[in-house]
Amino acid sequence: MSVNVNFYPKQWDFINTLTHNAAFVAGLGSGKSLAGAARALLASQGYIGQRQILRTPNLGIVTAPTHKMLKDATIRTFLEIAGAAVQRYYKSNDDLRALMVNGSEILFRSCSDPESLRGPNASWWWGDEAAMYSPVTRKIMITRLRQFGKLGYNWLTTTPRGRNWVWQTFIRDHAKNPDYFIVRASSRENIFLEDAILEAWEQEFIGDFAAQELDGQFVAYSGLVYGEFDRSLHVTTQQPQQWVGAAAGVDWGFANPGVIVVGTTDGDQRLHVAHEEYQRQRHIDEWVSVAKHLRDTWSIKMFYCDPSEPDYIKKFREAGLNAVAANNAVNTGIQAVKARLIRQQDKRPRLTINAECGHLIDEFEMYQWSENKAGLQDHPVKAHDHAMDALRYLIMGLGKPTTPKKAEFVPVQY
Repeated sequence: MSVNVNFYPKQWDFINTLTHNAAFVAGLGSGKSLAGAARALLASQGYIGQRQILRTPNLGIVTAPTHKMLKDATIRTFLEIAGAAVQRYYKSNDDLRALMVNGSEILFRSCSDPESLRGPNASWWWGDEAAMYSPVTRKIMITRLRQFGKLGYNWLTTTPRGRNWVWQTFIRDHAKNPDYFIVRASSRENIFLEDAILEAWEQEFIGDFAAQELDGQFVAYSGLVYGEFDRSLHVTTQQPQQWVGAAAGVDWGFANPGVIVVGTTDGDQRLHVAHEEYQRQRHIDEWVSVAKHLRDTWSIKMFYCDPSEPDYIKKFREAGLNAVAANNAVNTGIQAVKARLIRQQDKRPRLTINAECGHLIDEFEMYQWSENKAGLQDHPVKAHDHAMDALRYLIMGLGKPTTPKKAEFVPVQY
C-alpha cells in the first residue's frame, strides 16, 4: 500500500522501518506527526513499512499527552492523511475512535491518566508527542500489543524533552538493539517548511532551547527553576470535589503562546490548577470570548493578567471580566510558587495540577535558570515560560496561603 503524500527522506526512513520499536525525534515543524500518522494508516491496512505483516482487520491505538492535544492536533493529522480509508469517525469525548473501510479500528486516547489505557489487546500503537508522557505510559502500552497472540509494533513521534525516558529507552538502553530504530531530524530538514517560519523560530529560540526545539537534540538540562516539582506528587487526574473560589492567571501572546491557567482553592487555600488554555495566534477578541467561557464554567472571580498589555486588560474589563494587572516581581513570584510546591506538615503540597494541563507540566520540567557572566544563576531563561508566567501571576494574586477562619475566597489585588 502507498500513501499519496510528499515526504522527505528521513520521514520515509521512519515510515518504512520494520522494527517493532521506532521513534522519530525531531524539531518543531519537522513533519514527525505526519510520518507517524502515515505509519498508523499503513498499519491499519496490515502494513509495516511496505510489507504486509499484520493481520486485518486489526486494532490500533493512537495517543497524545492530553485530550485537547489529541483532538486539536493528532487526530486531525491522522484524518487528513487517511481520507477515504476511514469509514466512520466517532467523536464522543468518552470514545474517540475510527472505523476503517477494511474493518480495522483505531482508538484515540489521552495519556493524562496512564492507568486508563489498560484494556483490549492491540496490534500497534502510535504515541504522538511522547516525551510529554509519564514514563509508565510506554510500559503499560507495550503490554497491550499482543492481538492475535502476536508481538505488536509501537512507534513514537516527539520533540525531545531533556534526557527523559525517551532518551533512556532509545539512546541509553537500546542503542545497539536491532529491533529499536530512531530517526533524528532538525526543523531545517523539512524541505516543505517555509524559510520565513524557520527564521521566526530561530529568533525565538537560543542556546539549549534552540538545540532541543529546532535541532531535536536531547539536552541535559541543569539548573531547573522548580527542582521541587515532582509529577508523582503534584500531578493528579482527580478534580477537587469542592472548592471555595476560582481565579485565573493570564499571559498574553500571539507569535508566542497566550496562556490562561484556571486555579481552584479549597478551604485550606490549597491551589489546584484545573484547566489551561494554551494557544498561538489568538487575537485579544478571541481571548475575551475564551475568558468569558472559562468564567462561566469555573465561576472565576478574578483574572490576574500580564501587566505588559494594559489595553488588553481594559478589553477584559469592558467585556465584564474582573481583570487586574498582576504583580510581575519575577523572583518573588518564583519563591511564591516554590512555597506551594513543597510538602507541608500534613505531607501534602499546596499546589496540584490536573494531568490534562500538559503544557504547564511540560514547562515545569524545562524552565531553567540563566547564568550571568560570572557563571551565577540569577534569572530564568526567557523560554518555555508562558504557562509558568501565567501560574506565577495567579499565585501572586492569591497571596500567601493561610488557614482561613471562614471558607471564603478573598483575592489580593495590586
